[in-house]
Amino acid sequence: MNHGKYLIDVNRVRGFSIVELMIVVTMLGIITSIAIPQLSGVLSNSKEVLVKDFSETLNKAVKKHSQLNYDIKLEADDSLAAEEISIIRTLQWRGHVDPAPGSPFLRQDWHPVVSSSVSDFRLQWNGNQFVVIWPGEYGVGVWVKFDGSDYGLNYEFPEDFLPAGR
Repeated sequence: MNHGKYLIDVNRVRGFSIVELMIVVTMLGIITSIAIPQLSGVLSNSKEVLVKDFSETLNKAVKKHSQLNYDIKLEADDSLAAEEISIIRTLQWRGHVDPAPGSPFLRQDWHPVVSSSVSDFRLQWNGNQFVVIWPGEYGVGVWVKFDGSDYGLNYEFPEDFLPAGR
């Protein structure tokens, strides 16, 4: 009985040569250098879509409020974002004694933050509606965060809260 045919000849075992490994690593590098810029473009495009959607949500809430209650009439002030916050709080408010029909028009657990940083996506009131301030543009507005850190418990309205824009 010959058991020698089951033994592996160490001299005949082949692996990858250094040239083959270098070719594979080079190909992976080329593929990665093509794919990464494409993926970063997808991320920035998705942020733009989210900001536009968020702007539309705010403007739909303003429109619904105007249809059911009164037009929100506030002048635009580019130096502060007080009118943006005031409008948002008005859209989040539901009075206990005499609730506005359809209210609240926005989630009450959103706590908007103001920003003037040119690297942030922001929403600004222009006197009629919310408009987007894109990164690279100057202006003060409500910062659109993408990490959810501006959401928490429902906003507690003071007893003497007065809705904006009458």
